[in-house]
Amino acid sequence: MRALVLRGFGDAAVEEVPDPVPGPGEVVIDVACVQPSVTECMLLAGEPVAMHTVLAARLAAGPTRFGGHEFAGVVSAIGPDNSGMSQNFAIGTRVTAVETAACDRCAACRRSRPDACPAPQVLGFTGPGAFAERVVVPAQTIVPVPDGVSASHAAAIQPLAGAIHGHAIAAVRPGDSVLIIGAGVMGVLHTQVARLGNAGQIIVTGRSEAKRELAKRSGADLVPHAGDDVPAAVLEATDGIGADVVFECAGEFDLASRCVRRGGTIVMVSVLPDTHPAPLARLRERSVALLHPRSGAGGYAPGRSVFEHALRLMERGDVDVSGLISHRLDGIEALPEALRITRHKHRYGALGPAQVDVKNWSRA
Repeated sequence: MRALVLRGFGDAAVEEVPDPVPGPGEVVIDVACVQPSVTECMLLAGEPVAMHTVLAARLAAGPTRFGGHEFAGVVSAIGPDNSGMSQNFAIGTRVTAVETAACDRCAACRRSRPDACPAPQVLGFTGPGAFAERVVVPAQTIVPVPDGVSASHAAAIQPLAGAIHGHAIAAVRPGDSVLIIGAGVMGVLHTQVARLGNAGQIIVTGRSEAKRELAKRSGADLVPHAGDDVPAAVLEATDGIGADVVFECAGEFDLASRCVRRGGTIVMVSVLPDTHPAPLARLRERSVALLHPRSGAGGYAPGRSVFEHALRLMERGDVDVSGLISHRLDGIEALPEALRITRHKHRYGALGPAQVDVKNWSRA
């Protein structure tokens, strides 16, 4: 099969690789649609964000496959020891997959705390992902895609699940004022989730006029330009108090700390370098809580995972990701171009990641 191979930072090309073979408890998915995340693009280019040292060590050992955790496809092969797998996951089922899978062996997993697993598998990061024609994943991570959700929309489910996680840990209450720094993919999705959750005043910052307009259509009440005096705008909108909850989605940690109210909450959504400065004295003096969204499907309701909930929101039309999909490319060979567009969205006028249609649902 064909897949993206990384030979050095900034040196990625589609090459022939061996077909994946499912092991015990695994399945193979024929990829229908995949999109790169901004973090993946930064890492592939060599930027020193989270997991940079891990990827550098892998490259030092030779060419490697990296990235591809936002995708949708069709189950095409099932490994051994999957006899207990639900019929919903039979060959031919349209699915996506949760990017994080706990090991099921450590002390945390044995105590039903997979979120505390010290060595989870992360699709595309600890092993090959969906930047390929086919991908092998743990059967436990599969999530069926409802009939009313397209492959394109299903491929965008992971960022929406991340936004749901962010609002859950922040415990946004009806009427809370919410500031979202950044009108990119995560900013727009956080805006929609905030509006759906009955947040009060929603303020979204951004530089691109098109993205700020998209944030406004997604439910933002106020959309100041990121180059303006954002703290002054936030104080004016909140009667001088500051935002109850700030979702930092653009690497503007210091700005977040100047806009949050005393006793408020900052949720760090963006991925920052290890050495990024932090205004700890200001956070301490203002008693600000600093939170980080969890990854994976997680679960807050016993009957439904976050991925299942996010897909249901899409199916019902409660959340609309179509405005974030402005560039769609055809064929696996277009992956390097998709990486360039996603990393430099402003150059290409892209509103979100460039998606690659690898196969149609019917042909996958």
